[in-house]
Amino acid sequence: MSVLSTPARQALIALMLHVTEASNPDLRRLYHFTVEKSARDQLAGEKLITFRKGLRGAIFHELTDEGWARGREELTLAPPDGVGAAWHLLYGTLRHLDRLMIKNRYQLSDVFVVEDAGPQSVEMRIRQAYDVLAPEPGALVSLVRLRDELADIPREKLDQALVELDRLRVVQLEADPNRSALADDARRAAIPHGGEDMHLIMIGPS
Repeated sequence: MSVLSTPARQALIALMLHVTEASNPDLRRLYHFTVEKSARDQLAGEKLITFRKGLRGAIFHELTDEGWARGREELTLAPPDGVGAAWHLLYGTLRHLDRLMIKNRYQLSDVFVVEDAGPQSVEMRIRQAYDVLAPEPGALVSLVRLRDELADIPREKLDQALVELDRLRVVQLEADPNRSALADDARRAAIPHGGEDMHLIMIGPS
């Protein structure tokens, strides 16, 4: 296995995370990182990436099959010498990923599946959860089911986002008309808003 420089290893990881062909502007937007010429030349020389020049001189990089194989090995390695805590934390995470892949017999293609779209806002998470739960746009979905789908978002943060989106008419919160029949979990999931408890959410067609 070839010995890669620290910038080259960083570039290899960035291109794995992006999955598809990535320009330096793409990498800068997502990861505050760009592939340096020295790293690009080393990776290309080792046949780990291909690159091309696009519009306005932007350079686009993509991992080769050999690059993906080298990326798989990277999950098992120690971080480069002399790097800070962030690198050690990253490589600790990569070791856990390596063990998970071995346990479940995953390939890199099972993990790095689609292009990284970047961090998602709470609004986008709400929209995605609604699309999963609603049989069609405009259907009412219980906040119980929505909370279950978004269990990793703290309740206060989710409630604030829902109330604000309702105010902006992006979503519509509604009270259940049959309050007397509500189960305890539906009552606990309700959001006080406008002087009454809201139990349902609706998002219309885009």
